[in-house]
Amino acid sequence: MNCDSFIKARIEKNCAEPITQGVERTAWIGNRAQLDIANLEFVEGSTNQVLNLPLIKGAQLYPIIQYGTKPFEGLKTDLDGSGKLGGTASTEFPFIVPDNSPAVCENIIDPLLDGEFFVIWQNRHKNLRATNEAERGASAYQIAGLFNGLTLSAGSCEKYSDDTLSGWAITLKEEKAPRSAMFLNAGSLAATEALIKTMLTPSAME
Repeated sequence: MNCDSFIKARIEKNCAEPITQGVERTAWIGNRAQLDIANLEFVEGSTNQVLNLPLIKGAQLYPIIQYGTKPFEGLKTDLDGSGKLGGTASTEFPFIVPDNSPAVCENIIDPLLDGEFFVIWQNRHKNLRATNEAERGASAYQIAGLFNGLTLSAGSCEKYSDDTLSGWAITLKEEKAPRSAMFLNAGSLAATEALIKTMLTPSAME
């Protein structure tokens, strides 16, 4: 594959299914070191979609459930075209941990200090009416942290915050990824949802 950067599609509004703002209330987080990268499969003909996210034996995903009208508010991707070897993308993934118990600090907050993660979130815009059947629902499940991992960018526990109510405000960030966005697409929306469900229990893969 060559490294030419050519635009290959019209830039216009999707009138069949206009883009929808925001994301759903549940996302999923995993430890990047537990990804079985060697068995990662890309959708044929795509550099921005993967068919699977294989985990090593015993690993699993953990839900991140948010509340309010703007879950994961501040979630964004910034592009940077100044790199000497090409442009990159950096994604910030903010969320609230609505607790501050010893178990939460031990099992969630402390690992965030030094760990490297990936997340999957579900966009409200899913492109369900795409003319091309292979593209239907392909916009739903987006991934960050696949290339360079998400690491802790900011975290605080403010005791009088109206937003966290003494819980934790966390922001993870993946920097300098070579793709603007990555999507999980197991072939259909239903298949992708089923795949994520299987990842919520410890993997039996060797």
